[in-house]
Amino acid sequence: MKIVIVEDELSTSDNLTYLLKNLNPNIEVLAVLDSVRTSVAYFATPTDAELVFMDIHLADGLSFEIFDQVQITKPVIFTTAYDQYALKAFNVNSIDYLLKPVDEYEVAKALTQFEVQSQLESSPNVQMEGLLILSKPIAKRTKRHT
Repeated sequence: MKIVIVEDELSTSDNLTYLLKNLNPNIEVLAVLDSVRTSVAYFATPTDAELVFMDIHLADGLSFEIFDQVQITKPVIFTTAYDQYALKAFNVNSIDYLLKPVDEYEVAKALTQFEVQSQLESSPNVQMEGLLILSKPIAKRTKRHT
């Protein structure tokens, strides 16, 4: 899994990188971006990233400014010390909102959420197949009564 971290505190980005690699040694951190400006430049070109961990308060502004300047199509997990931005976070491509200091359990849950969502998106017929399976017994019962 390829991840980008947007975080302006080096100790926090190092800790998150450690937690991620501890949970899954196959995780590759492609970049650690420390500002709105560098994030806009990074996301202005195509990236191989599959997931973004993003702080909200960066040295040069709020990370929401990034979304005003470039389109980020990758899922985002926000990591922040502030809970007042939760609703705004879900107006962008957010799949989770973790309050700092993040711990391994919360990061693991967020990664599981990402994996479940990815599987559903890669197999859009999964829900339809589930509905069809559930409807078969109903259809059989209906045929017997007609």
